[in-house]
Amino acid sequence: MTTTPTADRVHRLVASRPSTMPVRSPYAGRSGRGGATIHHTLAEAPVGGHAMLEAALAWQLLRPAERANTGEGAGAAVPRHLPVVETRSEAVAARIARLLSGLAWAIVTPVETGPGRAPAVRVEVPRGLYHLVLRALANAWRDARRQFDPRHPNTEMDAEAAVALWRMGILLSGLGNSHNMIYLHTGTSMVAEVLETAARRLGLAPITDHSQSGPAVTLHHPGEVHWLLTEAEAGGAGTVRTRVSRPTRLLR
Repeated sequence: MTTTPTADRVHRLVASRPSTMPVRSPYAGRSGRGGATIHHTLAEAPVGGHAMLEAALAWQLLRPAERANTGEGAGAAVPRHLPVVETRSEAVAARIARLLSGLAWAIVTPVETGPGRAPAVRVEVPRGLYHLVLRALANAWRDARRQFDPRHPNTEMDAEAAVALWRMGILLSGLGNSHNMIYLHTGTSMVAEVLETAARRLGLAPITDHSQSGPAVTLHHPGEVHWLLTEAEAGGAGTVRTRVSRPTRLLR
């Protein structure tokens, strides 16, 4: 199956798919620091025009376990800020705060996790803007589900939106055991479906694995991984062109 590039929308030429020979990731072999380098670069990528879409995916996967205390009950303490997401990565939290900056002045605060548990941080927004932020996130996620609905393949697709989703997905889940693959734990089938469809609309060949730990979406071809990381790291620096899909060679 071939995805036709929208050439009239291309402002920045990105590499079309190379030959089917395996491509060595440019991040491999950096004394074991490749994954950390990629994580940092993605976290610092320009925000671009799909900030709420990225934040909405994070919100789907990182909502705090307990319901936020809005201070609306009788005698309840009134917090100045309310949590939107909770994560163990300060870099992820900092990026989410940046993504929300168009709506609210978000802050990153440490969480008391107790002895023996990994430290965590939360992204919080002013109490008065909390429901506004949640509505914006819910609307962005609803738009993503509509745009990347596999039942409607002819839906107009924004390639930058697809890359934005995968940028946040990689930040939240990381690379696979090899720098030549991406393995995203999605938590729910709904999130997996959106990410898989987004990848296919880009001309990639994702595989969804349904295991006991929940669905995961993977990219195995090194050329696809290289291309996607290059686009994700560029952020909103230019317009993304879909790739021409060819048979995928799985790594052994």
